[in-house]
Amino acid sequence: MKLEYIEVCGFRGFRNVERFNFGAGFTVISGRNGVGKSTVCDAIEFALTGEIGKYSVESAAKESVKDYIWWRGEQAPESYYVRAAFTDAKGELFIITRTREGGADKSEDEIAAVLCQGATPEDPLRQLAKTSILRDEWIAALSLDLTETKRFDLVSAALGATEDRELSSKAKAVVAATEERARRAEKSYEDARSSLSSALTDLSEAAGLAEQNRDVTAAMKLLHSIVDSQSSDEIAAQIYQAKRQLRDRRQRLGFMGEAIFQGREIEAWRAEYDSPSANAERAELASKRERAGSERDEANSALTRTTERFEIESRASDIAKSLSALVEHGERLGTDAGHCPLCAAARSNLEYESGLSLAKERIEQLAEGVNAAQIALSAARATFASALAEWETLDAAWQNENKKLENLRRREEAHVELFEQHRLPFNLIHDHEALEQEMSIENDLLFEIEQALNTLESSQAVGKLASLDSRVATLRKHVEDAADELADVQAAHAAAKSLIKSVRRSASEIVDERLALISPLLNELYQRLRPHADWRNIEYSIRGDVRRFLSLKVGDDLNPQFVFSSGQRRAAGLAFLLSVHLARSWSRWSTLVLDDPVQHVDDFRALHLVEVLAALRHSGRQIICAVEDEALADLLCRRLLCTHDQPGRHYKIDVDGGASGDIVSMVEIAPMRMNVIRKPQGSAQAI
Repeated sequence: MKLEYIEVCGFRGFRNVERFNFGAGFTVISGRNGVGKSTVCDAIEFALTGEIGKYSVESAAKESVKDYIWWRGEQAPESYYVRAAFTDAKGELFIITRTREGGADKSEDEIAAVLCQGATPEDPLRQLAKTSILRDEWIAALSLDLTETKRFDLVSAALGATEDRELSSKAKAVVAATEERARRAEKSYEDARSSLSSALTDLSEAAGLAEQNRDVTAAMKLLHSIVDSQSSDEIAAQIYQAKRQLRDRRQRLGFMGEAIFQGREIEAWRAEYDSPSANAERAELASKRERAGSERDEANSALTRTTERFEIESRASDIAKSLSALVEHGERLGTDAGHCPLCAAARSNLEYESGLSLAKERIEQLAEGVNAAQIALSAARATFASALAEWETLDAAWQNENKKLENLRRREEAHVELFEQHRLPFNLIHDHEALEQEMSIENDLLFEIEQALNTLESSQAVGKLASLDSRVATLRKHVEDAADELADVQAAHAAAKSLIKSVRRSASEIVDERLALISPLLNELYQRLRPHADWRNIEYSIRGDVRRFLSLKVGDDLNPQFVFSSGQRRAAGLAFLLSVHLARSWSRWSTLVLDDPVQHVDDFRALHLVEVLAALRHSGRQIICAVEDEALADLLCRRLLCTHDQPGRHYKIDVDGGASGDIVSMVEIAPMRMNVIRKPQGSAQAI
């Protein structure tokens, strides 16, 4: 969106109808002081916002800025209005008209919808005017002269909305709701405490009456001595606890009797097991068992040896059988022509018969060895069987003794477990007489508890105390519930406040990120305007968590507000405000308006500003600049880019005879001719 024209009538210093048709590229407005240059900028701002925000003092001598918006000179104008027209890329116009009588014909939302986009800041039209119209009065005031917090707020607002407004509004609504709930919960809590205090007073009076009855007093003392008074102050609850204790104590009394019986039985068994005769018998049994084991092992070894011998003799018996068959065949065959039939050796009949006799003797010897080995094996087996039977009999007796000891130990462990499980006095586990005395004392106490309970239950005073106790318990429950509710509401209230802080902190972090993005732009503009010959760079720093501070520094962490001259401060301020202007992603209005930006700035830095504005024009931005110096106006007209579709214009204004602002002339700035040094086709020489 660009500014198409501004038309005024009866507005400040303009009595008659005056219309400024702005060039889509740039417009320069020149004239001496007091002829209405700033009024044109005022008209643009007034059309947008309905206000003129350049005055630091809004009222003086019972008058305000609003009294000087419309013409106050001689000869009344024919009308009082300001009309601004904006055009988009398609050439469609959006016109805003504000009159003295009827106000604006467009709402703020309608204007913002056309000129803004995306996440807009709060009060977007005023932010739009503040960052698009750079006035002489505010160049330093809105940059270097601002406090660090206001400078951060200015940049944050100019960069656009950085928080979810719906979330922020909901969080504020939750805070308000939790505050109201906290007030109600606190009142409920105080009312419950007041009722409890009254009930405690009645309970104290009833307790005083009950103490006048001696039997009741003694019963209550006994009750307090056996019941944990910290667990409950109610008489009814204490009676209930006393009854439960009476039942538990009776059970415990029964377990004490069982423990005494078990202890005496175990003591008798232990005495019998550890007696001298039993120990001697076990020692003799162990000795016999050990001796029988040795005899069993010796018999087993002998059996092994005889078995091996029998196996050897059995193999020899097999040889004897083969040899017997051979002898039998030899006797039947005899010699064969004086030779042995087996080996064919020369043998006489006498020699042959002698050899057969020797073989028969060998067969008889082998048969006798097998018979002897078999007899010895049978005897060894009988001996081992007898020794093994003896050892098994003694071992069974020994295992029986071990089982006696194991059973005794299990009974002792069960006895200890009985004491631990039922919380019996463990120091009396072996002192049965003392445990019987403890049992007798406990039995007497149980009788006294029964008598005390009967006394309390039959007393009317105790009945009243029980009723009041019940009421006090109910009221205490109400107080606890009210306190819990109050704590929950206060926690929710604190959480809602924390949410608002988180939203703000998140918004500040987003601003930090966006500032980091525009920092190179700020430095580039600063370097182009060259406010200072030595300090060529400017830096910013942010500190604070919820409340944020934005400071500008040059050189060795120096504040330019205190070390720069007025001209240098204006040049640095222009760099800062231009960087903010260019960083607005939410603005669709691509027009920069400057109201005499070079006052108190030397010619050197004014030339740099012209070059910066020329660069902005090359990016397609519309420039409207009001200056007093005609030479500077001519320079701007030469340096700012204009084309056939984005022309430039130069307005000169003055005052007429009635002291009203008047357009003296309007010059259309012709765009630079193209191809003036290109060689024409068919020509041998360049023009």
